[in-house]
Amino acid sequence: MGPQAVYQDDNARPHRARVVNDFLQQSGVNRMEWPACSPDRNPIENLWDELDRKVRSSHPPPRDVQHLYQMLQAEWQALPQRIFTTLVNSMRTRCVECQNSRGGYTHF
Repeated sequence: MGPQAVYQDDNARPHRARVVNDFLQQSGVNRMEWPACSPDRNPIENLWDELDRKVRSSHPPPRDVQHLYQMLQAEWQALPQRIFTTLVNSMRTRCVECQNSRGGYTHF
């Protein structure tokens, strides 16, 4: 990641647990300030949704955790590069809308 990297999370409880905070602090990881309860502004949520839809529509469905893990890895590898490019390119608009709505609802 490098010394200029900034970690972003959505303030979910697991991301803010003491053990996580201690690890990030000891590791020298900078954390981005991010509005609470705002996963809709984080483009990774769009990728999780895409993976969820792909796995839920698969036949047969995953038979156990190991099979689910394998399916998720395969579907992640199959995601077209254009999805990642579109999400990265949407960040400026996402941030502007977040600022304009003062942390409230956006269409993302």
